[in-house]
Amino acid sequence: MKNAHERFGKLLYVRRTDKTATNIRVHLDAFVGEERGKAHLASIIGGDVEIGAIAAAFSNGDRFTVSDPSGAETVVSLGEKPLLFRGSIMLAGRKRPLRHLLACSQELADTSSDGKLLLVSNDDTFIWSSLVSHYGLPAPPDWGPWMISQLESQKRIHPLPGFGYPGVAITATRKQLLALLSRGLRSRSLCFPAQNGPVNWPEMRLRTRFA
Repeated sequence: MKNAHERFGKLLYVRRTDKTATNIRVHLDAFVGEERGKAHLASIIGGDVEIGAIAAAFSNGDRFTVSDPSGAETVVSLGEKPLLFRGSIMLAGRKRPLRHLLACSQELADTSSDGKLLLVSNDDTFIWSSLVSHYGLPAPPDWGPWMISQLESQKRIHPLPGFGYPGVAITATRKQLLALLSRGLRSRSLCFPAQNGPVNWPEMRLRTRFA
């Protein structure tokens, strides 16, 4: 992809002790964070040694500096016990593969949270399907546009700082979402399906949502 390198940021990890000094800089192709120095997702590319050291730093909850493609810097941490996923990227003309590390915070991976849901896509269909799945809402796909408009009017959908993925945080409890559904049905802004039967959701591919 032409000028793809311009989409990359950098991750800098520095640690100094009485006997040693660690200073590692790697390429960062995606990052999602939050205010107050929180990081929720980091996707980095580097060599064996660099990725190994960064993975250890993430596991320890160490802080690191993220520089986005514009050069703006922020110091963040993934918090306790982040989830780490490793992979390899083979490049033509290179004998050894690059190493890829995807790290996400416990808060991003939490499947039981009630009141705040973190997502790495701002697509309305993805947001609505995620809310229905996460909270077990009795709702079909065509109720999504009205519900999303209500959440936006109540300022419950907040964009998250970062690049690569358009992350959002939805601040609403299951009880609040059910109350919105009830209001929509009473006002006839939402209608039950004309016939009983299974609810078919549109197919969503990860490559389409997160490319």
